[in-house]
Amino acid sequence: MTLQALSFDDIERLTGVRISQDWNITPVYRETLAGFFITRGPEIHAWRLPEYEGRWLTRQNIERLTKPLFHLYGHVSTSVRVENLAGHRFVQRLGFKPTGSDDRLVYYKTESLKHARL
Repeated sequence: MTLQALSFDDIERLTGVRISQDWNITPVYRETLAGFFITRGPEIHAWRLPEYEGRWLTRQNIERLTKPLFHLYGHVSTSVRVENLAGHRFVQRLGFKPTGSDDRLVYYKTESLKHARL
């Protein structure tokens, strides 16, 4: 899959989640497509493809994607499914703090990231 071929339909097929056209898709390549970010306003989500093994994100990836959001909005937000324990550890390691939850999701927000120069 190439950058040009990563579409909203691809995102739905890969994640099982339907996203609307107002999201921005940013693929992350490590020799092959390793995962992707989607952003809308200050909200960001990351997915690693299940078949990709190994470290897929670099500090530079995270900085490149979040720096503009911090400059525009002063914070970055995300949400993680309640049952996704690895996702909770990941966002907390980056510096996100929980702001609320419902029966499906825990909502997070941060005004700065650990391990990133913003």
